[in-house]
Amino acid sequence: MKEKIYIGVAWPYANGSLHLGHIAGCYLPADIFARYSRMKGKDVLMVSGSDEHGTPITITAEKKKTTPQAIVDRYNKEHTENMKQFGISFDLFTRTTTK
Repeated sequence: MKEKIYIGVAWPYANGSLHLGHIAGCYLPADIFARYSRMKGKDVLMVSGSDEHGTPITITAEKKKTTPQAIVDRYNKEHTENMKQFGISFDLFTRTTTK
């Protein structure tokens, strides 16, 4: 039986664009570890997603004169696209509002 490894990576607030610190600080190191573990034959599950609850989202929505839902929809889409562009190997990149 393969060794199972779960990698839970930080969930950024969906209230703004990602920056280099996000990628270099937590996503790239986790991706390197996940890829290495897969190469060693381990069963890896790497997950993350957008944190869609919290004051930062409400504040951003108020500043932009829109709803919190509009903000999280926009930035979840952007974050998902960014992860694909950087080639980060998530098995699941989801949302805290997913049912």
